[in-house]
Amino acid sequence: MITHNVHEHLIESINISFSEIIDILKALGNEKRIQILVLLLEGPKPYSSIVQELELKKTAVSNHLTQLREVNLIKREGNGVYEITGDGLQFVRAIENAFQKSPTRQLEKFESLQRRGISESFIQRFSK
Repeated sequence: MITHNVHEHLIESINISFSEIIDILKALGNEKRIQILVLLLEGPKPYSSIVQELELKKTAVSNHLTQLREVNLIKREGNGVYEITGDGLQFVRAIENAFQKSPTRQLEKFESLQRRGISESFIQRFSK
C-alpha cells in the first residue's frame, strides 16, 4: 500500500526556509518582544515611548528592537521611531488566529457555553 503524506508540501516548505523560520520563532519567543509588537499595533512609536511602556533598561529595549528588526518584524523610521512591518503584522495575526482556532481553545469555548446554558436554564427554572 502506497501512502501519501498529506503534509508533504508543508514539510517541504518548512525545510526550505528552516533557518529563517527558527530565527523568527526565536524573536517571537520572548514576552517583551511580543509586547513590543502589540504596542506597535497601535501605530509607530518612538524609542523613548517603548522604553517607558516596557519599563526596561534602554539597552534591553535596544536589544529586543534589534532582534525584531533583524527578522523584519519591525522597522525603524527616521528619528528613532519604530513601526510594525507587514511581516510583523502577519505573524501577530497568525499567532492570534492559531490560538483562537486551536482545538483546545475551541473545546474550552464550547464547554463554557454549555455551562452557561445550563446555568441560565437552571436560574430560569428556579427563579419563578
